[in-house]
Amino acid sequence: MKKDLKILKLKNDLKKKINQLDKNKIHIFYFKYYLNWHNFYQNPLLITTKILSKWNGDKDIDHVGHISNFIPNGDGYLVNIFEASVKRGMEENGLFDKVKKIQGEVYVETIDKDINFEKHDEFKKRYFAVPYSKRLAAMSGIDWNLIDSVNNPKSSGGFCSWLTALYLKNQGVDINHIENGNPLEITPADLYHGNLGNKSILFKY
Repeated sequence: MKKDLKILKLKNDLKKKINQLDKNKIHIFYFKYYLNWHNFYQNPLLITTKILSKWNGDKDIDHVGHISNFIPNGDGYLVNIFEASVKRGMEENGLFDKVKKIQGEVYVETIDKDINFEKHDEFKKRYFAVPYSKRLAAMSGIDWNLIDSVNNPKSSGGFCSWLTALYLKNQGVDINHIENGNPLEITPADLYHGNLGNKSILFKY
């Protein structure tokens, strides 16, 4: 019962904050997981992202995704996010279903740019179900040049910050100050420190 009440409160708090978001703007979610066995079970690559952040001296952001759509829910909204998962590749998930499984902090960054919804929908269709590449994710913090992999994602797979960086470029957001705008070299922490918009904490659990 106590756990159920905690989850209900989390859902209500999330809904209130989601209701305040501008439905026409780009919103990016940054996930910082606590380093414990619960989160390691949910995300086996957690150690890799923590090491990369430590190496680069960045805030340890472990995952990133963007809002794919707002879902009417009673007197407000919930949201789906477009993200990458190790098992299923590029996919769409409910934010609430995701956050109730993890322990950590989630930040939202709102970029002051109206969404081009035609490009938004085309992007999701193009990249949905592209496989996850552990190799590319592990090497994202290294400077290199594999332009062919960016232009032909289905041949090599991708990862979370790669997907979000491609989405931002597709929407006309300037990210050239972040690893020269190369999605293959951009980590979740790189995007976070790119300061593309206004950030606030969405929840802490």
